[in-house]
Amino acid sequence: MIINKTMTTWKKLITLIAILLCCDCSIQKQEKKEPTDYYETKPDIEEEPEEPIIEKFEHKIHSEYVKSLQVGIPSIQIGEPCISISNNENIQINFDLIQEDPSPVQYEIIHCDINWERSDLMDMEYINGFTTNYIDNYQLSYGPIDQYVHYDFNLPNENVEFLKSGNYIVKIYYENESNNPLMTIKIFVSEQSSTINFSLLPTNDMEQKKYLQAYELSCSFDPNKVDDPYSNLFVNIQQNHQEFDQQWISQPNFIRENSIVYLPNDDRIFNGGNEYRFFDISSFRSGSQKVNKISFEDNSYQIILNKEPKRSYKQYLEYKDLDGKFFIRSYDCSVAETQAEYGIVHFELPMKKISNQDIYIFGQLSNWSTDEKYKMQYDSIKQTYFKNILLKQGHYNYLYVTKDQNGISTRTLEGAHYDANNEYIIKLYYRDPIGLYDRLLAYQVFKINT
Repeated sequence: MIINKTMTTWKKLITLIAILLCCDCSIQKQEKKEPTDYYETKPDIEEEPEEPIIEKFEHKIHSEYVKSLQVGIPSIQIGEPCISISNNENIQINFDLIQEDPSPVQYEIIHCDINWERSDLMDMEYINGFTTNYIDNYQLSYGPIDQYVHYDFNLPNENVEFLKSGNYIVKIYYENESNNPLMTIKIFVSEQSSTINFSLLPTNDMEQKKYLQAYELSCSFDPNKVDDPYSNLFVNIQQNHQEFDQQWISQPNFIRENSIVYLPNDDRIFNGGNEYRFFDISSFRSGSQKVNKISFEDNSYQIILNKEPKRSYKQYLEYKDLDGKFFIRSYDCSVAETQAEYGIVHFELPMKKISNQDIYIFGQLSNWSTDEKYKMQYDSIKQTYFKNILLKQGHYNYLYVTKDQNGISTRTLEGAHYDANNEYIIKLYYRDPIGLYDRLLAYQVFKINT
């Protein structure tokens, strides 16, 4: 057999050259991908800056273990969550935690702007002392079926002194768990340097004259300390602490010497509303107002309230109420804070089901919010709305409100009357261009009897 050795040698040589060329290309690609020259320029990659996360605070209870939260002046259980920065006043915050043993609980104080977002002030600019402290005053309940721990503390105190006016959030949480708060509470520190005049008037809308309350107001100010009152003064108006229909107004109609004046118009109106519903469960041993039956079942007190229908077309009945608030009281023990019982209160609203609307129990007992745990369910067999809520002995106010995609309304179920007695809370803010924060010049409450 004859083998062509010359052809075989050429094939091997061509194969070797091809392998060398491939290796050279691979090396060049690698060099281009990762240049070794320190001074070789690389293309600039523009990174989009991350938008800062803006935290907006709410007056909210985040934990199901928090009950009976009250915020106000120590001597008045139904007082306002506001103090004057110039007087020796205190705000008392007290609440219960449904648990068997005390736990270390802390609170943090945060200064906010009028939108309840954290202000640009540093801690040392608005607080003299510590922004984070422990709640040292707590007591274990004694005697009731459901064990709880009662906490209370005052602001300011030996660890906290307010240096600036404005909106404040008090964030309360278990020790070292600030990212998982038990509750966030709104309080106010006012300079009380302005006087507010507020009055109700009938609306010019003749068709709604019996149902709506119009208003006018004026606020005094110091022209030497307020720059551009047309642009930097803001007024917040709430009816009975209802944030869902609160109003913000600015740019007054005119300025008279040292006073800004806001005249009535078609936008400056509120539903007259109705007096709050109420019930008294100060005693589980004897009968109480608006209570049908009290029994002890399944190791807890069951309180059946009277069935009260909707009041949309009912005639207005005037009586004194607490404008949605409650206070703790017990006729069955001597110290209500730590000895009062908790019971399951059964609410029932007999009516046909409303389509596309949810119904909530509203008031201070719901922390002035339409939280899901206060949303009523519907029983199609009995044709009634119902909800069971664990409450402490005391006297309570509440309303039924509806909620849909258009917002929250008291008028659907409670009606509206111009003659209704309401509490109006007026706050005057000044956006200080020098101090770079929102000052609270005045906080004033008007109990209006039309």
